[in-house]
Amino acid sequence: MWISKCNFLFGRDRLAWMARTAKVAAVALLAGCATTVPARVTTFQQWPADAVGAAWTFDSQAAQRDSLEYRQYADMIRSGIGPTGMVEAKPGQPARFTVSFSYGVEPVQVRIERPAYDPFYGPWGPWGPWGYGWGGFGYRGRGGLGFAWGPPYPPTWTSTTVDASRATLKVEIRDAKQNGQKVYESTAVSTGSGDALPEVMPYLVRAIFDRFPDTNGQVREVSYEVEKRR
Repeated sequence: MWISKCNFLFGRDRLAWMARTAKVAAVALLAGCATTVPARVTTFQQWPADAVGAAWTFDSQAAQRDSLEYRQYADMIRSGIGPTGMVEAKPGQPARFTVSFSYGVEPVQVRIERPAYDPFYGPWGPWGPWGYGWGGFGYRGRGGLGFAWGPPYPPTWTSTTVDASRATLKVEIRDAKQNGQKVYESTAVSTGSGDALPEVMPYLVRAIFDRFPDTNGQVREVSYEVEKRR
């Protein structure tokens, strides 16, 4: 009986526990405890082969040029474009490519799953953190401070809706050599806690230009470690 129970623990329940662990990470992200910034990037492009060394410039309206926030994000995009091989046009110099971008953040609600404690297996139950059972020093489930064998049982879960923010950056590039036709379009979206767009923007820019010009119709998921401020 013990052998069959042990096999069960290391089989289906272990896989379920691992899957739930990933959901704990998602809860931490929305709780503001994350150390990474995830983003979903969608790219469409018909990038010309002779773009290396060509001049580019921002296509911005007067209201945008007068915005300090816009200027800050423009500097980030300028750094992102650098490795592509294009060169920013000097004032008064004609440019082949025009670059425009838009950005924003909006409140959204996200449905997530989080641990829910039941009376028997909860923190105060006989199998909780102060009891003896399977899982040893596991933080939840049939585990506690006693000795045990095998991984801890996964906790019960409940679905809930939490407030979050969705930050978006969209970059477009047009080619004057093709009568101003759009040759590049990419959108990066990141959902998490808070609404501090300036803190997320560097990662959205990075997500767009990391694999520039990328594959046409490409949708990819990326994640970056948050850089600590000095």
